Amino acid sequence: MSKKMRVEGTDHLYRTPEGAIVNTNRDAYDAYIRKREYSRSKNQTLESLTLQLEIAKSEIEELKSLIKQIIHK
Repeated sequence: MSKKMRVEGTDHLYRTPEGAIVNTNRDAYDAYIRKREYSRSKNQTLESLTLQLEIAKSEIEELKSLIKQIIHK
């Protein structure tokens, strides 16, 4: 098993023999995962609302066109 060395001045950071820094703080990892999922959820909501807005704009343009046709008859 490879030996990890604690990074000076930290409680949860270790350096592997390959030079990578590893964070062993589970609470920080869980908080990161929650934040990432929240961000993804917000992005999906924004994309959905954007699509709905584009559809509504298209339908309004169609209605305007139909109204103009009726008026000019």
